[in-house]
Amino acid sequence: MLYGTLEKKLKSLPQAALEEVSSYVDYIFFKFSASEKNTATKGQKKGFGCLKDIPCKMSPEFDKPLEDFAEYM
Repeated sequence: MLYGTLEKKLKSLPQAALEEVSSYVDYIFFKFSASEKNTATKGQKKGFGCLKDIPCKMSPEFDKPLEDFAEYM
């Protein structure tokens, strides 16, 4: 795919979709950089903290209490 075609498609997306695309691109970068690292360390076991470097974006409202549980709080 040509970069110009991709750029036209990105310009037509709404802001929320652009944020999702950005998150996905971050994931792809992580996936390919991790696969390069894993070729040298293939026999190691995965353990606590093995996912700490995965890019993850959370909504600012993530910790906001849910209205459904208001009677329990």
